[in-house]
Amino acid sequence: MIEAIIFDMDGVISDTQKFHSRVESELLGRFDVNMTPDEISKKYSGVNTKQFFIELLDHTEGDYNINALMKEKWEKMKELADNSVEEIPGAISLIKTLHEKKLTLAVASASNWKYAKSVLEKLEVIRHFSAIITSDMVTKGKPDPEIFLFAAEKINVEPEKCVVIEDGISGMEAAKAGNMKCIGLVANKDEHYPTENLVTLLSEITPEYLRNLK
Repeated sequence: MIEAIIFDMDGVISDTQKFHSRVESELLGRFDVNMTPDEISKKYSGVNTKQFFIELLDHTEGDYNINALMKEKWEKMKELADNSVEEIPGAISLIKTLHEKKLTLAVASASNWKYAKSVLEKLEVIRHFSAIITSDMVTKGKPDPEIFLFAAEKINVEPEKCVVIEDGISGMEAAKAGNMKCIGLVANKDEHYPTENLVTLLSEITPEYLRNLK
């Protein structure tokens, strides 16, 4: 029986995944690592920022300061978010519906706490969540399941009674590794993902859909 829903934030609740990939693409370009924002979103959505930079820059010849890169990224992210944060279509309605159905809701985001709090407050949904877990609260990033398991612990729900909603492959893998059901919010259901439960719109997620999850 499903008791809780754990949301990724960027790309599931808010349209801010595009901010992550845009800023990361720009910063990587300084070190001649050329990845488009779309390529970054598809492969690295939900991955811890520090882990992301280390994986992509450790093989480069140039020196880099990981702490300075992370600081610059979050400063740029805040600037973008201050100007514009919008919901992923259907997100606010889904959050309110699930809350009314007495399901416990949590957020597990690769963003940091200050940024996630700001985004959720702008969308006026923060009050619906019993826990907000961010990358600065855990030691391992997705695809490790630590962030989802910590969220389940905080809301006192067993992992197998939790459903994760994710748009990133690493997040889907993390949910599976944590013994949780997962719904993938994707652009194309015909592509291969680490979960069988795929939707292209959040409006597809209904109480009946949740009862029939694989």
